Amino acid sequence: MQIDVLVTFIFSVFLLTITPGPDIIYVFFKSISDGKRSAIELSLGLTSGLLFHTLLVIFGISAILSSDDFYYDIIKYFGFFYFTILSVLSIIKKNDFKNKENQTKNNFITGLLMNILNPKVSIFFIAFLPGFIFHDTMQIKLQFLILGLIFWIISTIIFIFISISSEIFRPKLIKLINSKNLGYVQASIYLLVAFYIVS
Repeated sequence: MQIDVLVTFIFSVFLLTITPGPDIIYVFFKSISDGKRSAIELSLGLTSGLLFHTLLVIFGISAILSSDDFYYDIIKYFGFFYFTILSVLSIIKKNDFKNKENQTKNNFITGLLMNILNPKVSIFFIAFLPGFIFHDTMQIKLQFLILGLIFWIISTIIFIFISISSEIFRPKLIKLINSKNLGYVQASIYLLVAFYIVS
C-alpha cells in the first residue's frame, strides 16, 4: 500500500472541496437564510451525490457518458432545465419565503440532484480517481470505492463545517433575509447552478 498516494489524494480532495463554487455558495446562502439545519441537509444531499458518481465509475457507466455525447447531453440539459425551473419558481414564490410552512422543498433531495444531474462530476471522477491507485494487488474497483468514500467523508465534514460556521453571518445579513429580495437571491443561485451544469 502506498500511503503517500493516499495522503496526496486527501490533500487534493481538501483543496478541491474548499474551492468556491455554486454548491458552497448555495450552502452558505441556505445557512444564513434558513439556518444551519437546512444547510446541513442540503450538504448531505450534495455529498451523497459523490457516492452515486463513485458507483458510476465502478460499474463503468461514466465511461459511457464520456464516450457518448447523446447520453451526456440528456443528463446535462435535464439538469439545466430543472434548476432553471427552480429559479423561476423562486421568483414567483418570493413573497412566501418568510413563511417556512409554505416551503415544500426537500433540502437533501435538492442537494442530491444538484450533484447527480451534473455529468461533469462523473467525467471528473473517471479522470481523477485512476490517478490515485494506491495498491498493487487490490482490485481496482475496491480501490475506487475506498477513494470515493474518502472523498465523501472529507467533503461532508467540510460542507457541514461551512453550514454551521456560515450562520454567524446571519445577524449581519438579517435585512436581506427578511426582505423580498431573498427570492431573487435564491433564483440567481439556481441559475448559477444551471449554467454551471450546461457550460
